[in-house]
Formats: sequence, C-alpha cells, structure tokens
Amino acid sequence: MSYLYPSAAPLISLVVATRNVAHCLPRCLDSLRAQSFRDFEVIVMDGGSTDGTVDLLQAASDVVTEWRSGADRGIYDAWNKALPLARGEWIAFLGADDWLWDADALAHLAPALRRAAPRHRVVYSRLRQLDATGRVIDELGEPWEACRERFRSHVCLPHPGLMHHRTLFDQYGGFDDSFRLSADYEFLLRELANADALFVHALTVGVGWGGTTTSPGNFILGMQETLRALRLHGLRPPPLAWAYWSLLAHAYTVLRALVGERNARRLADLYRVLTFRKPRYSVAQTAGPEESAR
Repeated sequence: MSYLYPSAAPLISLVVATRNVAHCLPRCLDSLRAQSFRDFEVIVMDGGSTDGTVDLLQAASDVVTEWRSGADRGIYDAWNKALPLARGEWIAFLGADDWLWDADALAHLAPALRRAAPRHRVVYSRLRQLDATGRVIDELGEPWEACRERFRSHVCLPHPGLMHHRTLFDQYGGFDDSFRLSADYEFLLRELANADALFVHALTVGVGWGGTTTSPGNFILGMQETLRALRLHGLRPPPLAWAYWSLLAHAYTVLRALVGERNARRLADLYRVLTFRKPRYSVAQTAGPEESAR
C-alpha cells in the first residue's frame, strides 16, 4: 500500500484513536483548535463508541478533518486504518486522553520537520504525564545521543506526538497489531535500530496517566513484548538489568494476588519512594474504565 501524498497536503497529520472517551476527548480537541500553527489535519478513528464520543466528533468539523467509527481490534489496528486517510508529510498519533501542551506546540516542531528528512525520519520532543488532579507524574524525552543505546535495548521513545515521516509507512508497512502494548516500539525499531532520530527540545504533549500501557498489572506482558520486538531486530536487553526488572514484575504479580490491586499499587509506590523516585501507581488516574485500550 502506498501512502504518497498530493502536493497540497498539510505538513502534519494527527491521528487520534477513540473508544468511549467522551469524558476526556474535549480537552484533546480543544488543544488542537488552539494551535497557532495551522498546517495540519486531524484524523479520528473511533472503535464504535456508545457513550457520546460520536456526537462530539460530529460536532467537531471545525478541527476534525475526517473520522470513522466502527469495530476494530485495538489501537494499533485503528492507527493502521487511519494511515490511508492521512495526507501529511509527517504523521503523529495521540491518545484521546493526550493533548498538545500549549498553543505553540506544533509551531515548536514545524521548523525541525521542514529540514529533518531524509536524514531523520523520526522527530520527537518532550511530554509530561499528569494525573487527574493535574499533578505531574513524569516528564519524558531527552536528546537522542543520551537515550540511543537504551532505546536499542529496552526503552521506547515517548510516542504520543512523535512525528513519523510518511515514507516510513511506505517502506515498512503499518503497525504489527499482534502486539498489544509494544507495536509502536517495534515499528520504531524498524527504522532506528540502525538510523538516528531527531530530538526537539520543547514540551509539546500532555498525557493522562492511566490505561493499559501504564498499568503495573501489565508489567510482564510489556516485558515479553519488548523482548519479542528486540529479537525481531537482532537486538537484546541488558542481561543483569533485565533479570532485575523481571524479578520485580513477577514479584508484583504475586503481591497483587496476595493483597489485591490497590494495596499492591501502594506498595509499588512505596518502593519507588524508597528508591528516590516519585510515586505513580496509586495516584489518581485520568483514564476511564473503557479507555484502557486507547
């Protein structure tokens, strides 16, 4: 499948996957409306929502260029369905509970995007993860030179808002939706196992804390998928560190069976505090109960 774009195409296509997210989608859409840089389009792929999300999309023609609603196999399948609709030179993906950080978020990225390709076909920036109270849980994103080896051994780049040059999809195809959590990481490895990414030192995206990928109950599955992605590309994680993380993941699984989800999350956060990190697993979350796959 070819994703070649016409000459009048926008610089950026933003793809948003939704499913029963009427409680948080307005913030995402409002952040897109507010952008000072206007050379972008918005494609929304909805997984058959029944909670009012479709009503929001119908009323958002001022900012949503095109949208579809119907059953899908999950977020990566939704993204793949959006690709043939996306006309931009650069394509980025946002969750329904993600938002562009301020009115100049895309303006900060645009100059780098115009000069990046063909040397750099992946461009990323910084993001902040916030809980439902607005407290910052974490900030992610650092220069490629500082994180290149970690990316090639176990850690994905901050993916919400990350810019993919559309030639990546021509060359590699779409996301492998046999991955439940790590198809974005596996896709980026296709390019960045041997090439370089470009980092823009700007805060551009906010991310609601919660959902499938951030649940401690998915530690083991996430590690299994990360290992599978690395092996597909002839890479491997750091042995000693990987053994330590595996031990923690299995210990959490046992702990959750013994004391329940809530107490296990509290103990996981106690461990983070004792190791001089911020608590994150027992804090208020922003994702709704049906949004976990989005």
